[in-house]
Amino acid sequence: MRRTRTGVVIGLVVVLALVVAGAVWLLNQPEPTPPVVAASPSGAPADDDTDPAAADPDPAGPELLITPEGIGGLRLGASVAALTGDGSLGTEPGEACPDRLVGNARLAGVVVHTAGDGTAAMILVEDGPLSTADGIGVGSTAAALRQAYGVRLVRHTAENNPYAENYVVGDGAAGLGFTVSQDAVGKILVAPTDVLRAVFDAGEFHC
Repeated sequence: MRRTRTGVVIGLVVVLALVVAGAVWLLNQPEPTPPVVAASPSGAPADDDTDPAAADPDPAGPELLITPEGIGGLRLGASVAALTGDGSLGTEPGEACPDRLVGNARLAGVVVHTAGDGTAAMILVEDGPLSTADGIGVGSTAAALRQAYGVRLVRHTAENNPYAENYVVGDGAAGLGFTVSQDAVGKILVAPTDVLRAVFDAGEFHC
């Protein structure tokens, strides 16, 4: 009987020693290193499922398309203070016409004529790469202009110059005007259609 008890005691001691040894071994193991997640340049994980449409807008501003309402953030009816506030438009040095604002940077080649109340009355595109949503810009061929607008393109014949090729697209408060010279678009105008027709009747600008 004594031997049996002795054997049990020895067995318990051995088991206890094994448990203690195992605990010591676990405590001495180095902590696991967390997995490294590759980050994108913005700091988000590379496999982030963030919707691209929710990203910050283009810092360069809205797309500059010539529309009957204006060009990008440049709109008919906007105040002169709003037009010149960001530096994209300014008076031309030495310009004799106080109602004329000239575009800078992305709006190079754009001229804005203001009304007596200090708002944009007409936008004129004389040069540069800007185009309409239909892909027509200064320098586009007359054939491309006709193909882009089809029956919407109406020729305006001025009494004092019946041979001039001037066209109007739109009917009402907003429209686009096109002058064509030597089979190419020379100028694009943004204004109410009645203003466009009056401008074409008057001929070339002197301001």
